[in-house]
Amino acid sequence: MRVVIQYEITLTRHAYPSVNPVAKNGKDRAASFFTGLLLLLLLPERMALAGNDSFKAGCEKLMSPGKVVVAYTDITPAEDGSRTAKALQSVPGKTRDAHHHVYGLTHAQPEFRYKFRARWRTSTDGRTCMVPDVSVKLGFTAMRVYLARELNDSCRKNIVRAHELEHASAWRSHFRIGARMLEEPLRAAFSRPRYYASQNQARADSKPWVEGILKPLHQRLMNGAVAAQRAIDSPAAYQRVAQRLHACPERPVAYREF
Repeated sequence: MRVVIQYEITLTRHAYPSVNPVAKNGKDRAASFFTGLLLLLLLPERMALAGNDSFKAGCEKLMSPGKVVVAYTDITPAEDGSRTAKALQSVPGKTRDAHHHVYGLTHAQPEFRYKFRARWRTSTDGRTCMVPDVSVKLGFTAMRVYLARELNDSCRKNIVRAHELEHASAWRSHFRIGARMLEEPLRAAFSRPRYYASQNQARADSKPWVEGILKPLHQRLMNGAVAAQRAIDSPAAYQRVAQRLHACPERPVAYREF
């Protein structure tokens, strides 16, 4: 529209080359008319842009960054010595690798819970800015150390228990540290509001926005925890456990790895 009107003004100027005062006045009136028309046509757009800028400026000023709270709840692992070595092999969720100790097992159930509350401001024409407040809770619903019933002397039982408690400690430490490390990226992700054409769009995007940030962080946390568990179950670690078992006063029960 702007190009067409500008072109008409240019044609008007070239269509009346006469310097006759009457003609000149007519040309000036035509130019003034089209110039005024141009301004009237552009005014709503300029007002909309100014309003949009004003709305965003107001959101940036009045909407505080998303509040982030990350909490870790510790757990004391329970001990269970009621199962046989054979029964431990069939425990659901047990890691099946070539070096897993048949006489001890640590079973952890990690918990990663979150909730959020969206805050928004809406303009008179429906435009909306939104930012979420997010709360994350890390911990475990259960953690249990299993010691095979065949471990009937304190020397061997204590060695296997110590190894399994390394697993428990690694789980707890990783989640405790992870809770602190989650805070910075979450605060950065929710530091500024997002803008939408309507409140319905903002409401529909609130959960995908939050989950899109949290899921990769959760996956990274779990990947690190699993890597720490595998490091404890390395061949070198099991060799050290076997050497300690053989150092017990009595002949140790058969130490099998699978």
